[in-house]
Amino acid sequence: ILQMTALGLGDVESFPFVEPPDRRHVADGVALLEELGALQVDRPAHDRRLTKLGRRLARLPLDPTLGRMVLEAERHDCVHEVMVIVAALSIQDPRERPTGQEQAAAQQHARFAVPGSDFLGFLSLWDHLKERQKALSSSRFRRECRDEFLHYVRIREWQDVYTQIRQVVRSLRIDINRPPADEDAIHRSLL
Repeated sequence: ILQMTALGLGDVESFPFVEPPDRRHVADGVALLEELGALQVDRPAHDRRLTKLGRRLARLPLDPTLGRMVLEAERHDCVHEVMVIVAALSIQDPRERPTGQEQAAAQQHARFAVPGSDFLGFLSLWDHLKERQKALSSSRFRRECRDEFLHYVRIREWQDVYTQIRQVVRSLRIDINRPPADEDAIHRSLL
């Protein structure tokens, strides 16, 4: 709905799809985009328009709810941290819990836990991975990931998604903070 509106393809419900989406799903999608501030609410369905925020949101390669978090992070000066978290939420969890080794995996993963926030735990894991990746050769890093019950391919995917988001954020002229952001600002952006 967001992309079709951005491309000016008109009302989703009247578009000649081979298999049109369920009307309830379209209505739910429109309501979500209005709630996120991406669609103008005072227009009829056949004349929907994106807000300024909606146009920016359409450029992000993310689910609109996750993209909205990144755009909100700009206001709270925590874009880097929110991009890391959003990239993590966009992929399958890189932490593995193999059957029969749940206890060992939980012990390894507990090092990254942040009391009161699973989101900040992703930042802790991200920082650890960046540090270890710089210190080790590629094969040793891969082995260490396996030993720490971390899925190497998912970690690479996480890093790739972060890089894609960062490129679009830069093209939108959003400043990426250098100093670590305030934890409350991060949580406000996610909310």
